[in-house]
Amino acid sequence: MSDTAHRIANGNVLNMIDAVLEAIGDTLNDGEFPEIGYYGSSKTNVNYDKALGYVPIDDKASFIDGRKVESAKTIAGLVYGLTQFKEHLEQGLSMSLRDFYYLHKVKHVQKVMRINSQTETNRLINLCERIIRHRGASIPREDFGVVSSPKGTFYGDVTLSDLSGKRLSCNSTGEYGWFISSRPFDVDIHDINIDAALFVEKEAMARNLIELGIPEHLRIGVGSLFGQPGRNMRAWIRRLADNEVPILVLVDMSPWSLRIFSTIKSNSIELANIKGLATPQAKFVGLSTEDFWSKNGMLTGIEHSLEVMAKSDITCAQQNRSIPSISQDPILCKQNDTLYKKRKKGELEAFKAFGFPLIELKKMYIHYLKIKSSEYDVKLI
Repeated sequence: MSDTAHRIANGNVLNMIDAVLEAIGDTLNDGEFPEIGYYGSSKTNVNYDKALGYVPIDDKASFIDGRKVESAKTIAGLVYGLTQFKEHLEQGLSMSLRDFYYLHKVKHVQKVMRINSQTETNRLINLCERIIRHRGASIPREDFGVVSSPKGTFYGDVTLSDLSGKRLSCNSTGEYGWFISSRPFDVDIHDINIDAALFVEKEAMARNLIELGIPEHLRIGVGSLFGQPGRNMRAWIRRLADNEVPILVLVDMSPWSLRIFSTIKSNSIELANIKGLATPQAKFVGLSTEDFWSKNGMLTGIEHSLEVMAKSDITCAQQNRSIPSISQDPILCKQNDTLYKKRKKGELEAFKAFGFPLIELKKMYIHYLKIKSSEYDVKLI
């Protein structure tokens, strides 16, 4: 995003913050108790749509009633929080979730708010996201300047300008590539020269793929999720998909990893109010149960590498049956049911169990990715 566009975006958010603060102030000046509407995000007001992922139902707003003692405290916290967001935005300064918590440890603030943990201030930020809205959509906390530490990397022939305005290529910014911006929707993408983007659950495997030159060999980008992807990574994946880059996801063969994929594809119930975090076009590459247990599975030679599922894994598989983005997805539902039945799980590191020399391991990775991507009509060179 250019400096001018960035200033315009900040100005719009500042105007929305001012509108809320002024409305509260005018109500109090009139001698009335404020009543503030917001839209929740729970199973009762979120639908699962196979084509879109989790979508909010904004039929009925909830209200913070200033006549109640606890609500008065919430409104006071809301005013204080929005004031802090405004000051930071005006100065071009971001803050972390932890920063926001410590802003509530200021002596005179603590006397009034009596905040005991960061959970309370995180909840307040979440509430601000549900109150400040534009064209029917919640404004994400990143637009308030509240950001998390960047999580996830991306390596590949993609040229962009980050929030500093510096132009860079994601295949020449270090061994892992580009550390995903905390605000990827504000990044300018100049050039994309990849045929697909592969996102890998484990950092070690993503690094190995890069070290073996597979992104260049297959003309793909490789992203490391570092486990459950953060909001920034999910937004970056969506950006690439919106630029017509096929999205492939490679995760462990476990109930937990099915959740990782479903979050990328469908977002989550909790964050259904934040647009741009779901990528319905994402394709599940593996590891799949068929890799190990079907007649022509590509990993049938290393079934000995599988681990016995722990009680927590089994519980996760049971719970997955009631998660719409898994239970209503034929591929994920089948994977989950097989895992529950077999009581065994596999990890991406299992490829090393073949004991191949590195040159043969590279060939194995390339063969696996080509075969799996072709199942979705994504052809890698």
